[in-house]
Amino acid sequence: MQQTQMINAPRRINPWLVLALVAIPVFVGSLDLTIVSAFLPEIIIKLELPVQSVIDDAAWVVTGYLLAYTISMTFMGRVSDLVGRRRAYIACLIIFMIGSFVVAEVDPRARTGIAGIIYDLAYRFSATGARPDPGQIALVTIIIGRVIQALGAGAIVPVSLALVGDLFPKEKRAQPLGVIGAIDTLGWVLGHLYGGIMVRWFAESGDGIVNFFRSVGLNWDVPDWRALFWINLPISLIALVLTWWALRGVKQERSGGRFDWLGTLLIIGALTALVLGLGANIEVSADTTTFEEVGGLPPYAAPVLIGAVVMLVLFVVVELRSRDPLFDLRVFRRRELAAGLLTNLFVGFCLMIGLVSVPILVNIRIEDASFLSEAALQVGILLSALTVPMALAAIPGGWLSQRIGNGWTAGLGLLLAGIGFAAIWQTWTLSMTDSLIAVEMALVGIGLGLTFSPISAAVINAADQDKLGSASALVIIMRLLGMTISVSALTAFASQRLASLASVALGAQVVDPSAAITVYADLTVKVLTEIGLLGAVICTVALIPAFLLQKRQERT
Repeated sequence: MQQTQMINAPRRINPWLVLALVAIPVFVGSLDLTIVSAFLPEIIIKLELPVQSVIDDAAWVVTGYLLAYTISMTFMGRVSDLVGRRRAYIACLIIFMIGSFVVAEVDPRARTGIAGIIYDLAYRFSATGARPDPGQIALVTIIIGRVIQALGAGAIVPVSLALVGDLFPKEKRAQPLGVIGAIDTLGWVLGHLYGGIMVRWFAESGDGIVNFFRSVGLNWDVPDWRALFWINLPISLIALVLTWWALRGVKQERSGGRFDWLGTLLIIGALTALVLGLGANIEVSADTTTFEEVGGLPPYAAPVLIGAVVMLVLFVVVELRSRDPLFDLRVFRRRELAAGLLTNLFVGFCLMIGLVSVPILVNIRIEDASFLSEAALQVGILLSALTVPMALAAIPGGWLSQRIGNGWTAGLGLLLAGIGFAAIWQTWTLSMTDSLIAVEMALVGIGLGLTFSPISAAVINAADQDKLGSASALVIIMRLLGMTISVSALTAFASQRLASLASVALGAQVVDPSAAITVYADLTVKVLTEIGLLGAVICTVALIPAFLLQKRQERT
């Protein structure tokens, strides 16, 4: 093992205070993953773009963020091992702030700021000499800003997890690790709800906000969606100053060796091809009505997925031969680390089942399109019944891990989640009450939340001290991969199963449209119950690697 250089800290500080400060940018960055889903149509309208022709390009406002968010995790954990957590963390925050600024100052007319620069370059190098569309240039600028944001926000997560490894001894890491993981997941799940509430508030109270600023000498226009990205700047700046101050008292560990550029390029290519090939989008939208709207395999899936496999194989070969690999694959021989990552893959798969099923059930029960706004609020509340208990359960999950062991705690969580999914299988109908849905979602959320702490602790404790950043990145990446695979798998299964059931129920007979809608609604609920059964089965299978997290010396 390479020598680790230790920089002595000038003083000690409460590690929980540092964790609280670190968690702020983690939450803000994860919020921004899905925040634009609430006002993406407004962006298209404000830019005066034709909806039908730009909808695919506009989707990159979300997809680009997801890709960059995942990609940055692959290498920034290792970067933090090499340069130290403090430098890496501050750099990530600055990158996130730059991206937020690029999006916030976008001019819909593309004549000023970054958009103006891109407009001038596009006009200068245009093959036809025609002036570019200002709206298109503004959209491109937003996508660029979002990608820059994500490169900082995604990298903050593994650096924060690795920082926990520096701050806390092995026997006390489970709880803070679970907190970071829960905050990251909670943020992107609540992003669309936060964005929708804030944009609606801007629209209803815009004049009052303008009058307030004028009373203090600021002449600002009525705020719109760009204000959400301006808000990121003072929050991030405050977090940067406070974190810089707090981390002065933390020992900065730096490992030796060089950065693995070839391995980084290969894993980035493999992950990018995998996400694009699966066509999956972990955005959870309140107006989801079918699985087809959530994800599905695109027509170009086969060659792209083959490319992903080829690059992944090359990555493994390069890493096994590299003197300073991006990820030391030999550590997968360690039982706790390999079992933790496999368990987290299953957890991500099951988590997406809950996140997708609720919006579909709520929306198929709507009889009048005028109630769509009420349905969006209902979806937000019911998803909160899943995500809030999940985040809160990370705290007792860490407490239990320190007392009965990682394996038993993760197993208990998966058992509770499995019971919740089994209840979905047995109880979901079109006429069921929201309170019953909330109880079952809470059971699933508590169960999955209990696994966050023991999984993260098992993986990071099994890693070498100079590889904590890389190991931390793997924890989040495996959960995201599980969610990505889940969306595509659920879409393929649900669409085929629904078509099969509909052909049997309706056949070739002519059916009244209203009656057909009722049949499809009933069949959709049946498919959702079968997916609940699938969730229970996967939770059961995940118990096998979960119990391997238990060390032999741990006593129950």
